[in-house]
Amino acid sequence: MVSSVFMAAAWAGSAGAAGHLRPAIGVFTWAGRLGLPLQGVPRPGTPADTGRYRPSRRPKVRPQDRAGSRFSPQRRRSPLVLPLPKSVQVQVTPDDSLKHYNVRETVGNDIDYRSPTEISREELLRFQERQAISDYYRLKSQGGVAGLGAQPGSAQAQRLIPKIDIGPVADRIFGGRYIDIRPAGSLTLKAGARFNTNRNPALTLRQQSVGDFIFEQNLNLNLSGTVGTKLKLTFNYDTKAAFDFDNQMKFDYVGQPTDILRKLDLGNVSMPLNNSLITGGSNLFGIKAQMQFGRLGVTTVAATLRGSADEVRVQNGAQSRTYELKASQYEKDRHFFLAQYFRDQYDQNLRGLPTVQSGISITRLEVYITNDNRTTDNLRNVVALADLAEPRRDRTLRSQFYNQTGGTAAVAVVPASNAGNTLYNTLLRGAGATRDNLSVEQFLGSLPAPGGTVALAKNLDYERIRARKLTTTEYTFNAQLGYINLNTTLLPDQVLGVSYSYIYNGRTYTVGETINEYGNVGQDQVIFLKLLKATNPGVGTVNSATNQALNQFNPNLRNGVGPGNTPTWDLMMKNIYSLNASQLNRDNFNLQIIYKDDATGVDLISLKEGARITNTPLIQVLGLDRVNANNDHNADGNFDYFPGVTIDPE
Repeated sequence: MVSSVFMAAAWAGSAGAAGHLRPAIGVFTWAGRLGLPLQGVPRPGTPADTGRYRPSRRPKVRPQDRAGSRFSPQRRRSPLVLPLPKSVQVQVTPDDSLKHYNVRETVGNDIDYRSPTEISREELLRFQERQAISDYYRLKSQGGVAGLGAQPGSAQAQRLIPKIDIGPVADRIFGGRYIDIRPAGSLTLKAGARFNTNRNPALTLRQQSVGDFIFEQNLNLNLSGTVGTKLKLTFNYDTKAAFDFDNQMKFDYVGQPTDILRKLDLGNVSMPLNNSLITGGSNLFGIKAQMQFGRLGVTTVAATLRGSADEVRVQNGAQSRTYELKASQYEKDRHFFLAQYFRDQYDQNLRGLPTVQSGISITRLEVYITNDNRTTDNLRNVVALADLAEPRRDRTLRSQFYNQTGGTAAVAVVPASNAGNTLYNTLLRGAGATRDNLSVEQFLGSLPAPGGTVALAKNLDYERIRARKLTTTEYTFNAQLGYINLNTTLLPDQVLGVSYSYIYNGRTYTVGETINEYGNVGQDQVIFLKLLKATNPGVGTVNSATNQALNQFNPNLRNGVGPGNTPTWDLMMKNIYSLNASQLNRDNFNLQIIYKDDATGVDLISLKEGARITNTPLIQVLGLDRVNANNDHNADGNFDYFPGVTIDPE
């Protein structure tokens, strides 16, 4: 009856026109009673076309059948594949020759699960060896060194390293003859790669696709052990520890009550003291010994301090903290004078605080640094020169560019400008002058010096680089005092060059080449800038053997006495310090300058020597206290708080 229903359904479906079905009423009746689906007939409530099947993107497990018998070498099996049920039994019987074995896999006693196979004696022995090794390590992992016989959760079941017998001699020293070490921890390794593609046509093909390898390793190790009963070892190390002192290492030796050496600690130690006169130490790393001489007990500690204490006070939502900075902890390679002239006039311009009386106003400033990233915008070939626009002969590296008309030999104050010496005019109109990026170094090396020696040397007198022009958000500058503040510290091999225009007493001066001078210069040609920082450190750079070939009028070059400093060393400001704080409040700000007297160990706010500064507070000696709270020129012992001049509260 069932077969007739299927035949009727097929006949009814083929008799209709294309795209239509005309099943008989009897077919629906019998199919409904038997619960059979009708071919080509959609179920009620479902669409006729459910769309194309889209396979899942999730990983799939597709196990493959084994090769040969179960005693043959097999490929690794996924742990997601279930093993055979226990009802499948394996029977191995030798044949008449005793050289081969018949293998049957059956369900029960009679039904073959697979076809019988035959293996050699060597294959059976290799399988038994692999099985024995696997069982051995499984037993070790489940029961430690004691195997399955150990009680679950006991010390024997958790032990991976057996006790080590070091002989009876150790019994006299450590109170036992066994070394017991118990390690625990984890090691995590993560490896990968990250590739980023940026289809920016302004970038080269190599720069459009950037890849980096990712490798992360985390180690968490805990080690505890004993040697006999007297010596204990405790060690823990975690690569994710926030502080070094979180990683502990300690050897603890405990003697007998009758021993002189009662206790000896090596590693992380502490020495708490129960009095308020002397503060004990914690987070120490070293050695601590406790000894007993009759009724006299001695505790000795020799260690280094691995931690420090810091106090922060919060009042009305604001933090209050005390800082202590050394005079040598100024911010390096971030703040620079724009020329020697601004450095020479700095103290004079600040004598009239709170008003800066310099008469200077910088109207245009362009800053270039070595391009150390993959930026392709605002790039130029530049040559930055140290002696450019310096009129004073005692402030330059070379003396042959001294201008008898526009310059000065020493003390007289002359504003910095391209006309201050003859170097800028030589760069533009000298014999062989060129802006070609490939031949400009040859031109600079051919400029004659006194005695016919080479005049300009790379990395000393000038730097030729591919530089990036900084945006105005990457630096700030003081238009009246003539210095620049970079937002980030320059790297040791980075070069800093500037060009600017300023007005002084109604007259405009230009240093280097601004956009007004190099507007018609091609992108592949060089422009000339004022060098503020070179790749050399500046201090101690000038060799005494070559000083005579330089400027003998500059005292910083030491005139052949010893290693001298280049003029760019003086341009780096050494009077700006960072407090690592922001939103400073004038009412709660207090600054004191002290001198640590090594002879007495006392902090002094004034010196006892010197006829002009005896008993004068150092804050006044250094010019940081000239006015009182009403801005009258009368020192009051407090720091002169002038935002933008003496302090940056932001």
